[in-house]
Amino acid sequence: MIVTNKVEGEVDYNDGEFAEAKTFGIEGIENGLWLGDMQIHRAKIEYTPDGFRERYPVGMVLQIVTTTEIRPVSQSPLNLSKGLCGGPKQ
Repeated sequence: MIVTNKVEGEVDYNDGEFAEAKTFGIEGIENGLWLGDMQIHRAKIEYTPDGFRERYPVGMVLQIVTTTEIRPVSQSPLNLSKGLCGGPKQ
């Protein structure tokens, strides 16, 4: 199953190497809820440190689309009684 969500984030830190944004839900039951922090690393998008700070300044609101793929780890009810690594659930 693939799930796509739209969220918003506000940049609250940017040192030129990475920026951090607080993310908030904008749809359904997550509307208005703080969902966590995300980091954007400059090395992955090929900006200079100054260009990265200009592109993602502190206070900027971001529109973010997340895609999550969900797959079952086990296929049978027998496996459900075991933990993620095969050992007993605690």
